[in-house]
This record gives sequence, C-alpha cells and structure tokens, in this order.
Amino acid sequence: MIKHLRNIFLTGLFVLVPIFVTLSIVIWLFNRIDAVFREPLEAFLGFPLVGIGVVLTVLIILATGFISTNFLGKKIIHFTEAVFKRIPLVNTVYLSMKQLTDTLFINQKNAFKSAVLVEYPSKGIYVIGFITADAPNEIHLKTQKEMKSVFIPTTPNPTSGMLVMIPVENIHFLDLSIEAAVKLIVSGGILLPEHHKKTEE
Repeated sequence: MIKHLRNIFLTGLFVLVPIFVTLSIVIWLFNRIDAVFREPLEAFLGFPLVGIGVVLTVLIILATGFISTNFLGKKIIHFTEAVFKRIPLVNTVYLSMKQLTDTLFINQKNAFKSAVLVEYPSKGIYVIGFITADAPNEIHLKTQKEMKSVFIPTTPNPTSGMLVMIPVENIHFLDLSIEAAVKLIVSGGILLPEHHKKTEE
C-alpha cells in the first residue's frame, strides 16, 4: 500500500513539476512585459490595469510589422538604421543586436552548424557545443591553426553560455541532430537521443 501511494505521489510530482515551472516562467515574462506600460498608466489613472502592458506591447509589435511592410515604412526604417549606424557606440550595439536577431529568427536553421564534443573548461572535462562559424581570420593568423567558433550552452537554459575558439583537431563531431543535442542539454542528460536508447535496450 505504501509503495503504491509512493508511485502515485511520484507520478503526480513528475506531471506537476514541468507544468509549474512552465507557468512560473510564463507568468514572470507576462509581468515583466506588462510592467513596462502598466506602471506608468496606473500611476496616471490611479487604478490597476492588469494585462494592459502586454496588450500594448503586442499592438506596438503588430503596428511596427505593418508599417515595415509598406513602401513608406521601409523608407522610415532605412532612414532610422542609417542614423543609428552614424552614432558612435550606438552603431556597435545596434548592428550587433541586428545580426543576432537575424541569426536567431530569420536564419534560425543555419544558426548552429553541427553538434560537437569539446574539452571545456579544462582538459578531461567534455561538454556538448555547437559550431556557429569559422573563427575570424585574425584568430587563424594568430594561432596558425584552423579554428572554429563553438557556442557552449548552459543547462537547463541553452540560450546562455560561452563562445570559445577551438582548433579543429580538438573538436569531436557528434552524430546528433541539433534538436537532439538541445534536448539532451536542457534535460541535464536525462532525455537521450532515440538511437542511444535503442542501443541501451
């Protein structure tokens, strides 16, 4: 009886934990976005307006998308970009963010080239990384080696991590898809790739 209750309890726990964590993240994001517009409006009107910030944010994004798809809007955006590119420091931040968003949202399939295994942060410790591109030419000239840019993600949030430059001879290429490698990292090694599961069975 006790064993049966323990199994039921663990089943319920395994169901609730991912739901709770997901809802917590969604609520946190909702509150963060909502606070941008909600707090000034509440201070002005004098009464609470829960959710108005999210609604206004979505409307602003939709309006920006609509404007940027017509001829006049494209001219305005090109003019704004030209202004940003001429301002010191601002141009560096803007161009970096522009390249990052283009890579993540427009060229998402090409953001990561392949999943690899590298020794990091010290010899004998292996981590999964993703090749993003060839290292800059100056890195090749300084090291006199063929280098690759490898992104080392963190667990359980793979969007943060470290960028390292590693010689090709020190990179072990994995027979894993990008999706399988990401699942492995996010789960802390629990979700094994399908062909590995079959081999174990």
